[in-house]
Amino acid sequence: MPQKYDSVPVIDVGPYLSGDLDQKMQVARQIRHACEEIGFFSIVGHGVPAEAFETLRKELMAFFELPESDREKVRQPSSGVSRGYSSFANRALAYSMGDVTPPDLQQSYAMGPIDPCPVSAVGTPAEAAFFHPNVWPDQPPGLRLAFESYYRRMEKLAHQVLRMFALALDLDEHHFDGALKSPTSAMRAILYPAQLTPPEPGQLRAGAHTDYGTLTVLRGDDVPGGLQVRIRDGSWVDVHPEPDSFVCNIGDLMMRWTNDRWLSNMHRVANPPPEHAHVQRLSVAFFHNPDFDAEIRCIDPNAAALYEPVQFGEYYLSKHLKAQHMSTSVAPAPATESQTRSN
Repeated sequence: MPQKYDSVPVIDVGPYLSGDLDQKMQVARQIRHACEEIGFFSIVGHGVPAEAFETLRKELMAFFELPESDREKVRQPSSGVSRGYSSFANRALAYSMGDVTPPDLQQSYAMGPIDPCPVSAVGTPAEAAFFHPNVWPDQPPGLRLAFESYYRRMEKLAHQVLRMFALALDLDEHHFDGALKSPTSAMRAILYPAQLTPPEPGQLRAGAHTDYGTLTVLRGDDVPGGLQVRIRDGSWVDVHPEPDSFVCNIGDLMMRWTNDRWLSNMHRVANPPPEHAHVQRLSVAFFHNPDFDAEIRCIDPNAAALYEPVQFGEYYLSKHLKAQHMSTSVAPAPATESQTRSN
């Protein structure tokens, strides 16, 4: 039976990255247990230098400290594609779960794939939806380089974790590689400002939700008013990551891929208690997604599939629109919509 968790477990993935198959399997078993029981785990020993995040953090804070009029120069396109600056309280993640809440107390800056649109998507709706050009401000001048460099590091780390997932699911280590030729991953930096006025009833920094894709890799400030995860008994526990660690969680797509063997779990970002209302929080979330045309079907050919096969792009965009437009019922995604999440 899987271990029961009342907190997010910490897993040292160093033995996977540098060890033999036995060491890799030890890491994979820990990941398997965490994904079956809580859907979250924190990783250390990942090899990403601390200064990579600190460099990005410096540039991000310089951007968020610009006047609103300057930030709006690189605002999110009207189509809703997840690029550029999203102003304060312009989305509500709980809507993706069918819950009506006030807007989330956050602002953000997002980017998508760096590599060119694959030939198979050129001229199709997927080009606009998943390969829209990134947008960058003139100031601060180092933001683009820091953002793109960090995106590349997270992309590599996420692919390594996907290989750990494959071993954890008793598959060939490279099982998921075929769906990662042109990933559609997005990365979002979220600033949760100091709360100078009390939140409305039911209003949070990020409403309770699950993530949509395969895997989220998160680095966030450990301050009051941070990430909370729901455990089996229905209660919420604070996540206090170790220094220089990343919090990982699976998304709805991986839960579907595993035929509900793994859990895409509810999480939220809480408000700080009144005595800490002046404390802001920064987090950077990398939302790993497969190719836009990847077919998602039950990975176990001997199991009774709980879901019909689905193309990733269509499935993902239908969920995104509910949070983006703060609606519990949204028509199918138009060609120019894209992904957005927050943690």
